[in-house]
Amino acid sequence: MLGTGSQMDTAPPPGGIAWLDISAETSDSWPVRARTGPLGLQIAPLNRGRTAYYFKGARLRGTRCMWSASTVNGALLTRPSRAPLPQGETSVHLLVRAESSGSVFDPASTLNRGVLKVIDPAQAIEEQFHANSILCTLNVHQPTVGVEPASVAAMIGQTFPLSAFQATLLRSGITLLVAGTDELGSASSLVGVDRYLGALAGLLLRTAVNRPAEGTAVASVRTRTEAIIYEQATNPELTPAAVAAQLSVSLRQLYRAFSGGESPAALIRRRRLERAAELLAARRPIANVESVALECGFASAEYFSRAFRREFGLSPRAYRSAHRELPSAR
Repeated sequence: MLGTGSQMDTAPPPGGIAWLDISAETSDSWPVRARTGPLGLQIAPLNRGRTAYYFKGARLRGTRCMWSASTVNGALLTRPSRAPLPQGETSVHLLVRAESSGSVFDPASTLNRGVLKVIDPAQAIEEQFHANSILCTLNVHQPTVGVEPASVAAMIGQTFPLSAFQATLLRSGITLLVAGTDELGSASSLVGVDRYLGALAGLLLRTAVNRPAEGTAVASVRTRTEAIIYEQATNPELTPAAVAAQLSVSLRQLYRAFSGGESPAALIRRRRLERAAELLAARRPIANVESVALECGFASAEYFSRAFRREFGLSPRAYRSAHRELPSAR
């Protein structure tokens, strides 16, 4: 059942789930008042609409990513064009709409005749829902997707038919919203939420178009590189050259395997930052931010602070303080 917690026009805290339940009977939403929903969409009744008007959904927020699912009827969702993102900031917006006879949160309901849209984060949006429909949205940080930025850019503005496999992926994410728990906001879960939503977006994109299979050797280098980085990133001596030496390939071959995507150096940095976020949010005594920087493989506390702010939008100290205020999870 829909909860009565915070509204979707107030973003939930990291790891939190916000619910929104509006209809023609809701005094502040009929007939002209618009409410803000996922992707910054304004929600209002259709002009001259004769069908029932309602929007019932939930939204999960990670550290840098957002996921929502809703049941919509007789509604108009709009968003004006926006200023382009600042240089260096990248985001991927996905919008899925599908037909359904029931609520998106009913396990027995199905996603029929759906489409997946890849949206420019700065573009205007207008979606009309004349009959009961399901709406899902993903707003994810580009580096978490695992798809080359050029490939994502080529898909912007396109609409793809929703496959049965993709519908199953979305249904899994919807189940997460229904089973929402305080554990999603725990120190060990926050980074995982972003990685999960990024992987969900990446798999939806990869299955939206037919892609040629990667060469076996290239795929092997990428897989082994990611495993080494995950296990050894906190070693300050781990560099792309050290990874290449462990794999017995040249540095050029290593970078070629990641052509168009995150470089090995960027992967090392991101893994170190993810580990630092876990330590800062953990409820265990740590002397200071400098200790976290050293423990995660950063040689300079100043560089660590700058990189952490770019990745998470907060300084390490502010991030630690914010998570000290969250209730501890078992």
